Parts: sequence; structure tokens; C-alpha cells
Amino acid sequence: MINNFKISDKELLTTRNIIFRDYGIPELEKNGYIKSPFKTSWFGQYDPNIRGYSYELCKITDKNQLHFINATIFKEDKRIKIDLNIFELHQELNSILALKDCDGINFHLPPNDSTTMQLRSDDYKGPPLFYMLFLPEYKIGRYKTQSSFDKQVNKLSDLVKKDMTNIHFFVKRWHELHRPNLTDNEGNIVRKL
Repeated sequence: MINNFKISDKELLTTRNIIFRDYGIPELEKNGYIKSPFKTSWFGQYDPNIRGYSYELCKITDKNQLHFINATIFKEDKRIKIDLNIFELHQELNSILALKDCDGINFHLPPNDSTTMQLRSDDYKGPPLFYMLFLPEYKIGRYKTQSSFDKQVNKLSDLVKKDMTNIHFFVKRWHELHRPNLTDNEGNIVRKL
């Protein structure tokens, strides 16, 4: 018997976008993250340059650290790529909304991008072969039928929700691997810490 069940790249892209939008963002918001205030940030619009969707969420901590969560969902990729990066701001802010007139592109360019940690990839300890083979990642797994596809979608939805609920675990791991750069409000390095 030949199985003709197929999901188009466009449907896979839409499904992964809905998963992050409906399961990831609400949990991040419960943890104090908001849509990035920077005038250069993307938040769910389809970007023809990357043929996918991008989301940028931020929060300011009581230690004046700026946390970035960036999610990118490419059409040609089966994954949701979720990155975390943290900076210490030189100038103390009362609200993250004070950054709304700033251009935040420098937070994503070298040398600032060297401290970006991709969740469920860069944060593992041990041999990479182990986590590549056995630990979960943000992608829709193999499917041959509608029901197995639905099962994979539910599995990814649960993983995204669980990880974004427990984002503090990844923040802690980021601090074990990196030290935040001290920057101005536009991401220009004042000094490396």
C-alpha cells in the first residue's frame, strides 16, 4: 500500500508559526517578556527575505539586564529556531518601553551575537551525538498519516509550552556559559564584561 499523505512546506510553516504564537508567546508573557520595543524588530509578520516568520521578545530585569528571545521559523526548515541573549545596559531604565525609539540591530551583530544561545542546541552538556539522537528539539518529527502528523504537532506544542514556561532554566544555563556585554541602549558595546 502506497501512502500519499503529504503536508506542503507552506502548511508546515503555518503550523509551526501557530505553535509558537499560541503556545510559546503566552508563556513568555507570563514570565515578563513583551514584544520587543525596538523599531527594527519583527513580531510575527511574514518576512519574504527569510521566507518565514520572526518574533522578538524582551524583558528588563531588576539587575538592569536586557533579555532577548528571538524565534525564527523558516519555510525550508522543519524547526522553530529559538535563541536567547542577555545584555547589561549601561544606563538604568525604568521601563523597557524607554527603548521604543532605539534601533536595536546592534544587539544582533558581531560581537554581540557571540553570546547568543540557541535553545535545545547550544545549551546541552556532554557529547553532541547523544543530544542529536535522543533529546527533543523544536521540530515536527516524522509522520506518515494525518493522525501521526497531529501527534507530532501536539508533541512540539507541548515542548514549546513547557520550555517557554520554564525559560528561567535556559536563562540560568546561559549565565553558566556566558557573561553579558555591557552596552548602551542601542546595543553598542561600552565594554565586554
